[in-house]
Amino acid sequence: MCTYDNPFSGAFECKEYSGEGWGVAQAQADCDAGPLGNPGDFFAGRHCDVEPTLGDCRVDTTDGMAFFIEIGGNQGRDCAASAQACTGFVGGVFYAGQNCLGYDLPPMSTDVGESTTFQWPTRTCVEALPGEPEGQTDGKVCTWNLISASTEEGRNFVDYGDCEIIYTNRPYYALGPWQVPPVDDPRLEDAQWLAESEWVNTQVRSNACVCCHSDSAPEGPARWDVDAGPLWTDTMSDEAIALFAGRTDSSVLGAFAAADNNGFDRIGSAMPTTDTGRMLRFFRDELVRRGVTEEYLEGLPDVGGPLILQRDFVPEACGDDEGLDAEGRLVWRGQPARYLYVMEPGSANPGIPPNFDLPVGTLWRVDVSFEVDPFESGVSYGSTPPGAFQRFPAGGAPAELVSGETYYLYVLRDVALPLARCLFVAP
Repeated sequence: MCTYDNPFSGAFECKEYSGEGWGVAQAQADCDAGPLGNPGDFFAGRHCDVEPTLGDCRVDTTDGMAFFIEIGGNQGRDCAASAQACTGFVGGVFYAGQNCLGYDLPPMSTDVGESTTFQWPTRTCVEALPGEPEGQTDGKVCTWNLISASTEEGRNFVDYGDCEIIYTNRPYYALGPWQVPPVDDPRLEDAQWLAESEWVNTQVRSNACVCCHSDSAPEGPARWDVDAGPLWTDTMSDEAIALFAGRTDSSVLGAFAAADNNGFDRIGSAMPTTDTGRMLRFFRDELVRRGVTEEYLEGLPDVGGPLILQRDFVPEACGDDEGLDAEGRLVWRGQPARYLYVMEPGSANPGIPPNFDLPVGTLWRVDVSFEVDPFESGVSYGSTPPGAFQRFPAGGAPAELVSGETYYLYVLRDVALPLARCLFVAP
């Protein structure tokens, strides 16, 4: 078995090599290479027994190299991320433990997006649907395709955005409602409340959230559902209501400026909206109605989990097999990469687009499209590997590295999946 701290989530994990094809030497080499580039501790002949645990991620193969990963933790709020990582990134089946009942999931369906590799945001401009008013951009409706994006107010994102791209931004799976809305409730007789609920619902439908949180989702809504009737917010957990009421912070998930997002703001409100104050008031009133205590709210963590850990990560010196070698090649441990950064020391850690992916202090950045195979370790600084392209600087060669100066190497397997984060001294 191989034990390690997952560099993405910060959780303690144990990988057990269950397939008949694994020999001791092969398993040790896999552990030394490290999950997501993070070397683990190998123990021959021992079995995983992680407590407390969120569940197991089991991966079957046809070559005898099957394995499973026991994921440590006891916080229910980490269940969704663990299940998504297992099914969307590892291609396994998540078997939920007692702390994650209800999250047992099959692998990501192949007909929900052709790939779980993050697809970079694109902006599409199309004619308005018949019967709808003309679009606001030269007569067309223009919409960014990103999880934090919105189409024009009063329109439905599923009609103008591309949900297949959204599913690669944050893997989708169906999950039952937090609670089923009642059929008899005083709110159903409150015209003012119903009007506000309808306004919030309409705002949500203009956002990419609707790709996963509506009956139009491929296999049904992911927990809360805008199509659950007038009391649709009852399908949301208290944590979700607290987030949309502004009591927890989700800024690490990224946001467009309202001017670039059809007037929808996700910086002042976790739920993108054209009226931040009105949106926050609605969800704050819901917290009061539910009797959610201040003690509970103060105990909630900010939303983003692994992304918060990555934002706050403090790099240290590169190891012997990572950094910049004597031949000017950038090297890292483990898997091929889709994003490579060389930055000034002290630069912020790269995060989610559209506003955290190009930190001030970036000297060179290389990307590869989701349609192209990632590139291997050993990229010469300033020389774009085959199939990749230079995203920064936009033109020309990057600034030369100065011998004896320190720089920050940041390499990602995919958006939010780091392989290397360390400081090197240019030879």
